[in-house]
Amino acid sequence: MVTYCYGVWNEFVNFIGGRAGLAHWVLYLLALLCCIFQGKELRKKLFFPSALVLLFFFNPLFYAAVGTRFLSGIYWRLLWMLPISFIIAYCLTRMTFKIKKKVLRAVAVVLACACIIVTGERIFTTGTYSEKENEYELPQAAIEICDYVKENLLDWKETIVVPNELLCDIRQYSSAVSLFYGRNAGGFISNIEEDETAVYAEMCKEEPDLEVITEIGKRRNCRYLVFNTSFHQVPEDMTAYGYEKVYVVEDIYAIYRKTEKF
Repeated sequence: MVTYCYGVWNEFVNFIGGRAGLAHWVLYLLALLCCIFQGKELRKKLFFPSALVLLFFFNPLFYAAVGTRFLSGIYWRLLWMLPISFIIAYCLTRMTFKIKKKVLRAVAVVLACACIIVTGERIFTTGTYSEKENEYELPQAAIEICDYVKENLLDWKETIVVPNELLCDIRQYSSAVSLFYGRNAGGFISNIEEDETAVYAEMCKEEPDLEVITEIGKRRNCRYLVFNTSFHQVPEDMTAYGYEKVYVVEDIYAIYRKTEKF
């Protein structure tokens, strides 16, 4: 039971994202507490639904029976059902307008805004937004890799291994390019099998064990391997491993294809 309690708490900590998120949650809980004293209708529409979600989320028995079986890696999404921003805004507005004097009301509005600003984070940054490279709004490298593979298909699709930063982009662009493993390698939705886990572990390293990657790749009919040469330290010539370099994208991503004799 202690393990499940820790699991729930870890999901919550990952969801709130640090001290700023925790402060925002404190503000939300205070607003939720205020809903209790704002009348029966408000308790019915805001407090009880939120309390029910929190009761389920922080219940280790529910986490053990449902979370670990059906919501592995995405259990924190249950908290999306909480109208956090709405409740904070609504309660602060109601409390502000109970103040009769306009000057004090203006001060209260400024303080309320300050509370929200201090407990939040800037989202309009280069880390969140960037200029799109194409009409697909995907990295151009992902598109070029897929296009090359599609032009050289032996069947209706090919299985490839790509650097971790391209996992989500490749799958959005083409169904003809099948990933050996996807974002589930990071624990999303479902777990991956032993071979996929081994390859993923090596692709996370600057000096991957090419023998492990290529042996599994050949055995699982994975014709293409893609490495980020600005991160992965791999040799130019990999023919000894059964793969040959066939294409380079943006002078960074090197595409290797399984040689015919293998």
